[in-house]
Amino acid sequence: MHKLDVLVLGAGMVGASIALVLARKGFKVGVIERQELDEQVFDPQDAIDLRVSAISPSSQQLLTRLGVWPILRLQRVCDYQHMRVWHEQGAAEMVFSSEQMGTSHLGTIVENRLLQMALHQQLSALANASVFSGLEVSAIEQDGDRVQLATNNQQSFSAELLIAADGRNSTAARLLQVPVMAGSYQQMAIVANVNTELPHHNTAWQRFLATGPLAFLPLGNGQSSIVWSADDELAQALLAMPDNEFCQRLGEAFEYRLGRVTATSPRASFPLHWHSAERWLTGRVLLIGDAAHGVHPLAGQGVNLGFGDVALLDRLLGAGEPVFQPRLLRRFERQRKAETVTATHLFTALKQLYAQTNPLLCLARDVGMSVVEKNRLIKRLVMQSAMHNMA
Repeated sequence: MHKLDVLVLGAGMVGASIALVLARKGFKVGVIERQELDEQVFDPQDAIDLRVSAISPSSQQLLTRLGVWPILRLQRVCDYQHMRVWHEQGAAEMVFSSEQMGTSHLGTIVENRLLQMALHQQLSALANASVFSGLEVSAIEQDGDRVQLATNNQQSFSAELLIAADGRNSTAARLLQVPVMAGSYQQMAIVANVNTELPHHNTAWQRFLATGPLAFLPLGNGQSSIVWSADDELAQALLAMPDNEFCQRLGEAFEYRLGRVTATSPRASFPLHWHSAERWLTGRVLLIGDAAHGVHPLAGQGVNLGFGDVALLDRLLGAGEPVFQPRLLRRFERQRKAETVTATHLFTALKQLYAQTNPLLCLARDVGMSVVEKNRLIKRLVMQSAMHNMA
């Protein structure tokens, strides 16, 4: 029996972050991960990972406190100072810049793999944090004082609190029979790294198409990471195209804002859904990150919402105090659930709004975007929300 103060289920970016937060506060922490975790060494000559995240300034503040952000700065990241948003059925365009916000940048594009490696590097340096990989949790039991986990290889774990950060289709949520509201967008996200004729100018670009949003995110090597959310039928057709045809279709969909798309990496894809757990706290088990909520990637806020969960727990749970405090954990659940449910509905509404082709709705949408673009106060409020409210 491994006896700990806190167990964290899932060693991804959010799970590793909360484990690092709590270990730094002096708690004895164990992280259980279903995948085998091999020790990885970053090689700057490797191709940039297909999965990247747009890390908000508030998430960067959390990662800086954890000692992770300086490690990333020594590797390869790409700040962006500008953001341009426009849509297919209209002429309006919104342009945001870091100068308008009085900041050095609006966000930073980071490879998921690199961020996870940096988190694990910091965790491995702490004597009171242990990672157990290649384990599948088969049972969760609770009594008045502890929560116990059994795994597929007959190992047992016990802790005062279990934090489940094991992603979409969470094992903990399934074993505890937590009701989850969910739905499909009937879309797939296609990701790839592409070369373009023109430089990206450290700008994040997003064009809303009737079939789904298309984003170009700047990478440090001059390439762009694309996230093309497309209706299922179109997505299948795009994935089946040879590279040259895909590049041509991509350039057309992007209105050649960066000239022709001249090359693409292999493409990957994943289906798009939304979900929200009805209960985040069940006894001594707390769901966070994608185990508790999931949104459309159009705003790039998925992992930032997860880091927002971690940041609030960091503020609520103090060193030297009991880690299981139902009153504080209920407060966390109420606050973050309200925020993430609002975000889920907002992003869903935006996706549906920009999919409309009705001329009157297109006109209203154009007027709304023009108002935001021309009003400095509204624009600033929009950007402050995106930059600071997620963590």
